Amino acid sequence: MTEHTLTRDDQKVTDYLDNHRPTARPVKQDTGVSPRLNELDFLLGRMTVSFDTGVKMEALTRPVLRGHYYQMDLKATYADGSPKLEGQWTIGWSEVDQHFESYYVDSMGTLGVSTSTGWQDGHLEFIGEHVLGEVGVRTRSKDSYTPVDERHFKLEAFVEVNGEWKLYDVQDCSLTPLSEL
Repeated sequence: MTEHTLTRDDQKVTDYLDNHRPTARPVKQDTGVSPRLNELDFLLGRMTVSFDTGVKMEALTRPVLRGHYYQMDLKATYADGSPKLEGQWTIGWSEVDQHFESYYVDSMGTLGVSTSTGWQDGHLEFIGEHVLGEVGVRTRSKDSYTPVDERHFKLEAFVEVNGEWKLYDVQDCSLTPLSEL
């Protein structure tokens, strides 16, 4: 039989399982909300979004789960005003991985996970894998946020095709902060 050396993470899990009943109060204390989450405060509030495709979206982003995550609830319509989709985007800071992690789902079947290390060179990028409901495929995606001013930013969405980033859509986003709602 080959001896297996446990990783540090495996050791922590083994210790927890061997020395703590599953119903016992967790050993780890709540360390509070990561200050890194404040880097995403530009998303908090009521947002109106115009896509370069004519689609319109309204969204409300607010803190959830005692402020540990931000959640965006959104509704989009086609250019003619008919309903397109409803969706939800949840973002938090992973202290273990030292990056933002986001989860997205919508009523068209789009879903996925993306991550970001934070702001770099004046913009923020989330990169991950998503199923594109409209297209019916799984692909890598990149959302790039660029501030225009305190209440206005641009989002360029890309998908990976044959190893290259191709522009999927451009979104013009205006925000009314939560304090004014």
